[in-house]
Amino acid sequence: MQRVQANLQPGACPLSRPSPRAPAPVPAADPLRVIHADFLAGAGPGSALPAPVHVEIAFAGRSNVGKSSLINTLVQRKNLVRTSSTPGSTRQLNLYETRSADGLVIHLVDLPGYGFSHRSKGEKTSWASLIEGYLGTRPTLAVVVILVDVRRGLEEDDEELIGFIDAAQAVSRRPVQVLLVATKLDKLPRSSRKVDLSRLRAATGRKVFGFSAVTAEGRDELWRALRRAALGEAAPQAPGGSAGEPEGPPPEDQIG
Repeated sequence: MQRVQANLQPGACPLSRPSPRAPAPVPAADPLRVIHADFLAGAGPGSALPAPVHVEIAFAGRSNVGKSSLINTLVQRKNLVRTSSTPGSTRQLNLYETRSADGLVIHLVDLPGYGFSHRSKGEKTSWASLIEGYLGTRPTLAVVVILVDVRRGLEEDDEELIGFIDAAQAVSRRPVQVLLVATKLDKLPRSSRKVDLSRLRAATGRKVFGFSAVTAEGRDELWRALRRAALGEAAPQAPGGSAGEPEGPPPEDQIG
């Protein structure tokens, strides 16, 4: 009978099987990437937004300060919020839903711009009542982002709004944080941006985020800060770091 000899390498065992390969590590979801953004509802005088479900971040500022462009840049969409060359075109509260790659859901609220003189006194009054009612009573409101033109700084209307938000704090809901964003950073020479942001920070005693919708400069830092605020962390303070410094990675625990 013919003997069959296996062609084995020295030291090999004919009954052994190759060890299964360890699965490749799954890359962590990028918390700064927005995978979903959609318009949910609008509310004008005499109407109301849907019942509060998710944490909300509101955006306020004088007309033509760049709110629509900033929101579009944050959510990485070109036309989620309609931009207009006509100041004061937003006449209602607009609610948008966003979901990041790690599952965090945040609702963004675009407030009507203020400081526009070509509206009737009655219309301005109804807008003010609408905005104040929302800012003073919305239980899921976590942050109000106040936008200022970096070339103009904080104006009287902005200061009045900050004062109203601070006075409207209530024990029945979470504290509402205020974040200041200096828009249109691309309009300044790069050599003077840090100086202008530092001047704004010194004048307000608050952290000021520089931002450009044209170049997306400041987008990631601002989105990190908004996520932190949505998760209930304290707003960054002005002392101890210059405006524009990275804030570090977001927390591991998420909601949504």
